Amino acid sequence: MKQIDYGGIALNMASTLLLLIPLSGGGVTYSWTSAFVLSTIIIGVLLGVSFVLFEWKLAKLPIMPLRLYQAPHCSALYAQTFLMGLAYFGNFFYLPIYFQSILKYSALVSGALILPVVITTSITSILSGQYMSRASLYMPCILVGFVLWTVGNGLTLLFDHDTGLGPLIGILIVEGAGIGLTLQPTLVGMYANSRSEDRAVTTGLRNFIRTIAGAFGLVISGVILSNTLSKGLSGDASMTDDMIAQLTSSTYVLDDMNISEEEKEHILQVYMNGLHYIFIFYTCCSGLSVLLTAWVGNTSLDPQKTVTSVENSTTNTVEEEENERSSDVEMAVGGQNRRAEV
Repeated sequence: MKQIDYGGIALNMASTLLLLIPLSGGGVTYSWTSAFVLSTIIIGVLLGVSFVLFEWKLAKLPIMPLRLYQAPHCSALYAQTFLMGLAYFGNFFYLPIYFQSILKYSALVSGALILPVVITTSITSILSGQYMSRASLYMPCILVGFVLWTVGNGLTLLFDHDTGLGPLIGILIVEGAGIGLTLQPTLVGMYANSRSEDRAVTTGLRNFIRTIAGAFGLVISGVILSNTLSKGLSGDASMTDDMIAQLTSSTYVLDDMNISEEEKEHILQVYMNGLHYIFIFYTCCSGLSVLLTAWVGNTSLDPQKTVTSVENSTTNTVEEEENERSSDVEMAVGGQNRRAEV
C-alpha cells in the first residue's frame, strides 16, 4: 500500500478534470476568454506538468513510468494510441446521433447500423493477428489500418440528409477494417519494443492513454457541435442557450419546439455542418497517425531470429575467449622455453 502512487493519481485526476470542465462549456456556457475558462485551463496545464515531474522524480512506483517513452518507436505508438482514442470513442458516440438526428432512424436501427463497424473490426483484427504470427511483422498492419481508417473517416464527410443504406454500410465497413488493423498491432508493437518485465505496465499505460484520449475526444467533439450550433443559430431570436444545449444531444426536441418547418430545416442543416466538422477532426487524427508510422519501426517478432542472434553473440564470445586463452598459453610456453634456453 505504501508503494501506491497516490500523488500521481491525485495530480492526474485533478489535471484532467480541470482541463475537461472548461473545454466542455467553452464558447457556449462560458466565454473562451472568461476568467473561469482561462484560470482552469492554466491550472490544469500546470498540474499536468507537475504530474510528469512527480512521476519522473518522486514516485517510487509510478503509474506512468517515463522510461517507457525513451524508445522512439514506443513514443510514436503511444502518440498513435492517443490519436486513436480521440477518434475511436467519438465515432461510436456521434455516428448513432447522426443516424437518429439526421436520418431519423430509431434507436434500435441506429444501434444495428454500428454492426458493420463492429463485425469488420473483429474480422480484420483476427486477420491481423494471423498475419503477424506468420510474417513476424506488425508495421504493415498499422500502416494499412490507419490509411483505411483515414479513408473511412474522410468518406463520412459524404454523409448527408439523404444518404442511403448502401453507401452508409460501405463506408462503415472501410472504417471498421481500419480500426481492426490498428487496435492490436499497436499493442504488439509496444511489446516488441519494451522489456518483458514492462509488458503489464505497457498494457495498462496504453489503455490509460486511450481512455483519457477518449474523454478529451468526446469533449472536443461536443464543443465543436455546440459552438457550430451557437454560431449558426445566433441570428434566430427564438433559440435560447438551453435549446441549443438540448439540440447538441439530439434533434428530437425539434418536434416539441414551436417553430416553422423552414426553421427546422435550417437547424438540421446547421447540425449536419457541426457533424461534418467533427468528422473532419476525426479524419485529421487518423491522418496524423498515418504520418507517425514513419517512426514506428518494424521490430521483428520472430523469436528464432532473437535466439539465433543470441547464439551468434555467444559463439563469438566463446571464440574470443578461446583465442585469448590460446594466446596466453602460447605466451606462457614461449616464456618457459626462453627460461630453459637461459
